[in-house]
Amino acid sequence: MPNAITQFFEACQPFGYPLLVCSVILVAAIFYHLIFTGRRRLLQQLAHALEQARESNTNPAPVLTDLCLKSTSPVAAEALYAIRHRGEPHVEQQMEARLRMVVDSERVGMATISVITNIAPMLGILGTAWGLVRIFGVFGAEDAGPGIAMGISTALYTTIFGLAIAVPGIIALTCFERSLERHASRLNRFFTDLLFTLRK
Repeated sequence: MPNAITQFFEACQPFGYPLLVCSVILVAAIFYHLIFTGRRRLLQQLAHALEQARESNTNPAPVLTDLCLKSTSPVAAEALYAIRHRGEPHVEQQMEARLRMVVDSERVGMATISVITNIAPMLGILGTAWGLVRIFGVFGAEDAGPGIAMGISTALYTTIFGLAIAVPGIIALTCFERSLERHASRLNRFFTDLLFTLRK
């Protein structure tokens, strides 16, 4: 198995190393995004605490403030801002703008994933063109068989390598986009409920 991987990687040259770098960057960007979005659990805790306070007809501010002070999540900072500035004019409009910034900040790693999923197939196609050039370059020469075989392997392997990087990247990016849309919806719903409750 290691020998087959080595042969595959050597057949991709000179595009093997750039594609390998792309794959490493892609994996790092995916894990970075997953680690960052792990902090979304705070929103569930805040929503649960707000619901409990509404059911018991108590002021949710002290409980929510305590939860937010224990977290470094951007949502915690925005919840504290909403609590401290409740009742002020235009606070709803200010919160809308601030929440858009929070959602944008949670796109960490997604731009990198998008770039890699565009670059990797292009490198694969470039490798295909490079392999075809090598094939045509040895036509008519003596012992052209090995050169043609090497050109075909370069043409095919780089395309496979590029697509093998791009496909998981596209899947991850689509999943992250859908997840971010759901998170943005929950975020807007929570802060709408929070400001409504604090006005009472």
